[in-house]
Amino acid sequence: MAGKKGFQYILCLAAAFVFAWPTLVSAGNVSSVVPMSFGNIVTPPSGDQIEINASAGVALPRVYGSGASFINGGNSGLIRVFSDTPGETITLIYPVSVGVNGGGATHTIGQFALRSTASPVISNGVGFLDFHIGGLLHIKSGQPDNSYNFDITITVQFDNP
Repeated sequence: MAGKKGFQYILCLAAAFVFAWPTLVSAGNVSSVVPMSFGNIVTPPSGDQIEINASAGVALPRVYGSGASFINGGNSGLIRVFSDTPGETITLIYPVSVGVNGGGATHTIGQFALRSTASPVISNGVGFLDFHIGGLLHIKSGQPDNSYNFDITITVQFDNP
């Protein structure tokens, strides 16, 4: 972009650990990350859809599809950024979907942008901004009982005025 300085962080959210790789040095930064969790889920043999709708803030998983599943625990994710430049534009860039690993599963999670804090956000001062992360988990029929993990790579881009 002409006349603008920007940089981005690439984040990888995982069940137990988080990586952050700064690509350029600038004022804004990612200060903390809380991984998303869909909790413990019992689904019918036909599968189901489980949603975390964090578009309005902190959220818990809920049954979105058949209504026959049971969920215990879980939480939306959180990316907290610090901006020290009023007017700085912060944009989160999500993948279309990610696969879920474990037990030969064919689960996928998608619709991150739709179920997360809206972006871009323009900072109106110096301070922290929270981005709550959600998504829609698609559990296909006939999946084995198992522990499942997923990684989400989210790009956090900072553009200074």
